[in-house]
Amino acid sequence: MKSTSLRLGLLYFFCFLGRLAIAATWVFAVGLVAWSLARLYPGDRWLLVRLGNYFSPWLFMGLAPALMIALLARRPWLTRGVLLLGLVFGVRYWPLLAPRLPLLQAETNARQLQVMTFNVNYANRNAAAIAELIRAESPDLIAMQELTEDLAVLLQAELSPDYPYFLFGNSWGMTGLISRYPLQAQSVPPVVRHTRRAMVGTPGGPVTVWNVHLSTAISRRGWESQKVMAAAIAEEIDQVSGPLIVLGDFNTTDQTENYRLVAERLTDTHWVVGRGFGFTFPDARRPMNGSISLLLRPLVRIDHVFVSQHFLPQEVHLAPPGYGSDHRPVLATLRFVN
Repeated sequence: MKSTSLRLGLLYFFCFLGRLAIAATWVFAVGLVAWSLARLYPGDRWLLVRLGNYFSPWLFMGLAPALMIALLARRPWLTRGVLLLGLVFGVRYWPLLAPRLPLLQAETNARQLQVMTFNVNYANRNAAAIAELIRAESPDLIAMQELTEDLAVLLQAELSPDYPYFLFGNSWGMTGLISRYPLQAQSVPPVVRHTRRAMVGTPGGPVTVWNVHLSTAISRRGWESQKVMAAAIAEEIDQVSGPLIVLGDFNTTDQTENYRLVAERLTDTHWVVGRGFGFTFPDARRPMNGSISLLLRPLVRIDHVFVSQHFLPQEVHLAPPGYGSDHRPVLATLRFVN
């Protein structure tokens, strides 16, 4: 009798779990449809829409277990709905998931340029490790965000033999440029005063480089501030006729309205030559108090490298983690287009 009661109890329990899984799958599918419609209107003004845009790849990956549940439960309408959502997401991300054909490489090093963007974290003082990373990757130009004056001075002492050109200010959380080639500072609009723009005298010719650090967009006020900054940058991009690179920590992903303000004018190198989702934040090994680490894996891609039509992206990759920051450095190799 006890054995029979136990079996019945387990049966009811698993039936309850099955119904719960089916209900959760319906909620997930309907939520994705609602989010997709809300992206059209009212758009990123709604917090839930913004959060969905940030974690869109994870929503996409969540469709795999949802489809399995729908199939096992033999729910045809649910299965069709999940498959349709999978098709929508698959079309959206196919360029990042499909195999890449090899690109034509630059004939000489003089006709290509490698750039790095790295939010070093305002609390970071690990200049020796950062310098070691830069020497190992050997980019021609480095754009840094949250670069404090103390760290900038240390990096200049470490890197000046190979990178004699530095451009940075003295404000908290400043942006800076480090280069093999001469830098000539350029002005920026007041609303993006924490960004840094310069003309770089590369062997391939003069290039305008704009190091960007936009506001976070979690709150409505933050999103509006970020939109104003992105719009100002977009307006300035329209005024530049020569080679242009805009890179940095945009604090937004490639599914957002503010991202598109820049992406409609320039090419995101990751979408051309990158593989996978390229998550850059948060870093897997960010030291805390010098003794313990936050064991986090990158969840979103908010660090971008945009280029004008004067460049053909050749390769993009993330540097290894563990340099005292909560961002992964992004490196892009660019070929000058004749």
